[in-house]
Amino acid sequence: MKGHIPEDIIEEVKARVNVVDVVSEHVTLKKAGRNFVGLCPFHREKTPSFTVNPEKQIFYCFGCGEGGNAISFLMKINNMSFPESIRHLAGKMGITIPVKKVTAGEKRKASEKEKLIRINQMAADQFRHNLMSAKGEVARSYIGKRGIDDTVVKQFGLGYSPDEWRFLQNSFDGKGVARDLVRKAGLIIIKDNGQCYDRFRGRLMFPIENLNGDTVAFGGRIIGDGEPKYLNSPESPIYVKGKILYGLYRTKNEIKRKDEAIIVEGYLDLFALWSAGIGNVVATLGTALTKEQIELVRRFTRNVSIIFDPDEAGKSAVERSLKLFLEEEIRARVVILTDGYDPDEYVRTYGRGSLEELIDHSSSMVDYYIEEIIASGNTLEDKRDSVRDSVSFIGNISDPVQRNLFIKRVSEKVGIDQGILKSEVGKKLVHRPSPSGQRAIPAKKREIVDQIELSLIHMMMEYPDRIPIVAHDRIFDYFLSRPLKNIGESVVQSYHAGENKNLFHIINDLADQGIREKLLKLTVEERPYDDDVIIDKLLEDTIKKIRLRWYEMKRKSLQGELIKAQRMGDMQLCERLVIEKGRLLQEEKMFKV
Repeated sequence: MKGHIPEDIIEEVKARVNVVDVVSEHVTLKKAGRNFVGLCPFHREKTPSFTVNPEKQIFYCFGCGEGGNAISFLMKINNMSFPESIRHLAGKMGITIPVKKVTAGEKRKASEKEKLIRINQMAADQFRHNLMSAKGEVARSYIGKRGIDDTVVKQFGLGYSPDEWRFLQNSFDGKGVARDLVRKAGLIIIKDNGQCYDRFRGRLMFPIENLNGDTVAFGGRIIGDGEPKYLNSPESPIYVKGKILYGLYRTKNEIKRKDEAIIVEGYLDLFALWSAGIGNVVATLGTALTKEQIELVRRFTRNVSIIFDPDEAGKSAVERSLKLFLEEEIRARVVILTDGYDPDEYVRTYGRGSLEELIDHSSSMVDYYIEEIIASGNTLEDKRDSVRDSVSFIGNISDPVQRNLFIKRVSEKVGIDQGILKSEVGKKLVHRPSPSGQRAIPAKKREIVDQIELSLIHMMMEYPDRIPIVAHDRIFDYFLSRPLKNIGESVVQSYHAGENKNLFHIINDLADQGIREKLLKLTVEERPYDDDVIIDKLLEDTIKKIRLRWYEMKRKSLQGELIKAQRMGDMQLCERLVIEKGRLLQEEKMFKV
């Protein structure tokens, strides 16, 4: 058992899961021969080196060496445990995990994150039920007035929290859920004197989902008068607001299809665009864009249009965001709506076509920054301040090509000599480490892996019908590497157990990271040969090399022992060693034929 999940269920998940489908939820993949390739989500890169092989159900990054199968991908990218990833995949595939009666000790060991996600899901179900009940009449009336259609309500799981102090708390109490866990999920507030009350009261509720579709937090819009108008869950072990974009789980496929993401500020803005047929949209939930959020978007597209307000706050947001977009090499455009409209109002007033035309003709963020922010002043003092601001900004651009292009554009627009501006920027430049959040590839301690023995194991995995030949020759007795010998024997055992279709899963469980990485790299590439004659010849030659090398090493070892015995004057030992050496020579001659 792993996390109370029966082994047969784990094997069913492994057999049915498709690594391409799982990875595609997080990375934009493109077909390349038998494989799919994309930008690695585990390190920054400009050229795709992240490779997914659907035939072998594995992935490997030629840039950073990260690799594995669908389960290990989820564990890595979502910081999940093995049971969490199995449960997640089972749920998506409709595989029922039988409920097992667990002890108190086993309950304590259960993942806190799993518990919090289940609690949030229970709350989301309750909120949806409330919305459709008599208690939800006021919320349904508000939804109608705001023009939110039923499709949005169902698709995004909208709900209602009644204007009562302990409605949700009482619901969880009745189900025996620990109050402290409900508090950690951000759903109730516990005061110092022990009194509890619901955090969300009298609000239209919006479940906030991570990229797996798990409900990790909530947003609530007050119905009627009251402050704050919008209230979000506090951060928790499963929710960090700067690492999630609202709606991305629902809209990522449309973003990939259109190769563009439209970023708005709030829930209702997103709903209005979605209802109008603009599905490639996400919302920031009123917070400034973070590097982590931009990295999320970058997994699916490098083209972004952001709808900003044209006020000072909006201009500041452009400046903050532009630095991040430049670092992530994302082409960003600024969309300014006319007459002070927000996206919700604009699309309802002018329609989808007008908004799409506005987006299509919007300025790049670089152009907007230079035209509207850097070069907006008219007086000498204004221009001086603009130059100072631009020097500070350009000095923070890490890419030298982008930095020089920016210098050229600003010098032309502001009317300052390019050499002077470049000199001033140079004074600001300091030796900097990799930008915050950028994951440089750490230097790895390279273990020496026997290439000949590794090659044989790779051939066994690629051509499992040849495994009986290898097993019959007892070649693993001649392996010099103990870890590779163990792996080879595991491959043979799996084959005899009828698991020849899942041999590549063995790689994912290897403890030796050096061998694991090299095998993943070999197996994710194209099959080396398709000609049976060539395969058989290569297999024969590899087995022969391994065996002859073993004899050579054995002879050298015996020769050393013989010299040592002669120095000690142990003639009896010398005689035995000479006989053994002769026997090995005879065996070796047989294999050389």
